[in-house]
Amino acid sequence: MMLFPYHVNHLALNWQVPLHRGAIEFFARYFKVVNLDFRGAGLSDRHISRLSLATCADDLDSVLSALGLDRVALVAIGPAAVIACHVAATSPGLVCSLILIEGGESEANRRVLSLRHVNPHIEAHMRGALVGGIEDRRSAAALAAVAREALEPTVLQDWEDVLDATDLLNVAGRVTAPALYVNVADDEVIPLAAAQALVDCLPHATLITVPGQSPMDVWRDRAGVQQVARFLAQHFGIEPAVVRAQRKERKGRVVHSSGLTEREAEVLRLLAAGKTNQQIADELFISLNTVSHHMRNIYGKTGTINRTEAAAFAHEQGLTLKNRSDPTAD
Repeated sequence: MMLFPYHVNHLALNWQVPLHRGAIEFFARYFKVVNLDFRGAGLSDRHISRLSLATCADDLDSVLSALGLDRVALVAIGPAAVIACHVAATSPGLVCSLILIEGGESEANRRVLSLRHVNPHIEAHMRGALVGGIEDRRSAAALAAVAREALEPTVLQDWEDVLDATDLLNVAGRVTAPALYVNVADDEVIPLAAAQALVDCLPHATLITVPGQSPMDVWRDRAGVQQVARFLAQHFGIEPAVVRAQRKERKGRVVHSSGLTEREAEVLRLLAAGKTNQQIADELFISLNTVSHHMRNIYGKTGTINRTEAAAFAHEQGLTLKNRSDPTAD
């Protein structure tokens, strides 16, 4: 189950954030993925009488019961870590593993969030740029839209009261489930020291870092996300099946007559459609460095030297988004 932070918790709008959608679709290849709008947020009832970690646990339990699930892995993003740790600590038989994405204490996040009481519009834009990355305007705008619509000001205060009254490190110390914490190496929103402090309190936790400077870089690092998938599979007892599925996916790649791999052909199609490297990275759920690597391979295999020539090659070979019937496009 994926738990988004309360202040950007909105099922419909989170689906419009390319990297969030990409993460959900990636995990859905191997697992049943459930995303929950907490009470008072997103598409849930906005008019609530009370909010606490206990009510969040009750809501989660109700959803899992309705779906007939008796074991779950919690993938908690940002401040949702406190809910995940509470559920894992109070229902150890339910939670088989815990993934925490950028879940440590963050003074920067609290300061930005305090602006929502003053000017929600400005806070939403600042949050989008801070979390999505200043250079990724598309993700920043999508995240800002979620932040504007996620919850009402009164519920925001309820959430802040819950967090202020909760000692996350103390709650984490009672978690017995194996945990994997993922943090961006050079992120200033959640400092690495805060991540390490939380990991040190979790009895069975491992900390991994991925390259980047903003929280959303977690989803841009494919190797890191694949490691999360393997960790989940291991503790569900299905790691061999997931590894076989990933191996089958790699072997099933179609190679174009020019020597392009399936992924390179995908990059070329998007390039020919006028997409920037950042847009290609978002749509294919890969990092900018990986896009650049594919671009170098594309130039070498197609005998082109720039984007214009590569786009022309794509049109000549039928490697465009309009020609999806080409077997190399599958």
